[in-house]
Amino acid sequence: SSGINAEYGETALRHAIRELDLSEASIKMFKLGGAEIALHYDQSLNDQLEDMMAQQKDDLAPDAEPVPIADFLQDAIKTRLELQLPYYDRWAEALALCIDPNVAPKATSQFAHLIDDIWFYAGDKSTDFNWYTRRATVAAVYGLTELFMLQDTSPGYSETWAFLNRRVTDLAALGENRVELEKQLESAGDLMKATFIIARNMLGQK
Repeated sequence: SSGINAEYGETALRHAIRELDLSEASIKMFKLGGAEIALHYDQSLNDQLEDMMAQQKDDLAPDAEPVPIADFLQDAIKTRLELQLPYYDRWAEALALCIDPNVAPKATSQFAHLIDDIWFYAGDKSTDFNWYTRRATVAAVYGLTELFMLQDTSPGYSETWAFLNRRVTDLAALGENRVELEKQLESAGDLMKATFIIARNMLGQK
């Protein structure tokens, strides 16, 4: 609805309840409060991306060469971030809500599933150590690009897409260096937390 689109948080949740003609008491059904709005939109955008990647896979001719993994990863991350654009004036607010200890586990889980889906459709079938390290490094690239985008004022976010291209190039160059990959793996969780903290700071919250 227009109310949900305009604002996240408790106010938006109450607005949605009124639009759905539910009682005010039904707000207790939403255990995470207004953050449920942000998590819902985040998941809906993840679902949209998955549908697009599945369609791309179905459209690929049986004898066609698969899209190079680096190109696929870059396109998937760019597409997912572009899906947020209609809500971008409020996206920092949505991220800031996710720093709440009660919200962070679900937000992190949705983010992990997003990265899993991207790797699955990229054609990754690894089940060993590489399964974890590849997801951690792509999570880092996604998170850093999202942070960059939140502060980007260039036309059409051109600087963000150039930044993403450099990070994917760095990722491809990283190769199978186990020490570096373990370092990326260790930082992936902290990166998610950093995303929420920076978003909160951008809003001037304490």
